[in-house]
Amino acid sequence: MLEINSGLIWTIVNLIVFYLLLRHFLFQPIQNIMKQREEMILGKINHANAVEKEAEQHKQKYEQALADARHESMQIIAKAKQDAREEADAILSEANQEVIRMRKDAEASIEQERKRETKKMQDQVAGLALTAVQKVLSEQLNEKENENLYNRFLKETGEQSDTNRA
Repeated sequence: MLEINSGLIWTIVNLIVFYLLLRHFLFQPIQNIMKQREEMILGKINHANAVEKEAEQHKQKYEQALADARHESMQIIAKAKQDAREEADAILSEANQEVIRMRKDAEASIEQERKRETKKMQDQVAGLALTAVQKVLSEQLNEKENENLYNRFLKETGEQSDTNRA
């Protein structure tokens, strides 16, 4: 059978003591270091998750601010376009009123010129008629000469009317 030798017992006792020493001085500190390292890694992971969450919140705020800025810029552009349209309409309206005023002034000026020329022509016709009457009365002409004088008067009056029209 098996013989148990005292050396074998001492070897087993040595192994048990060596195991207990290793466990106390080596395995326990290594397990503590491993546990501390695991806690440190978990802390860093939690910190990284918190930083990532905070970064995501900042990103969302930035995107919201960017969207608001785009919306505001679109509103500013739309308002500027509306203001430009209103200003263009006002300028066109003012220009139309100025054209109407200028046209009325021109029509009034033309009417005044027409009246002045008509008055001038009437004065000339009256002068010619007066001259004709004076000639008739001063010359004591006969009927044939009166008819010639009358025709000449009409001819002269017609020529002056034609020159005034031109």
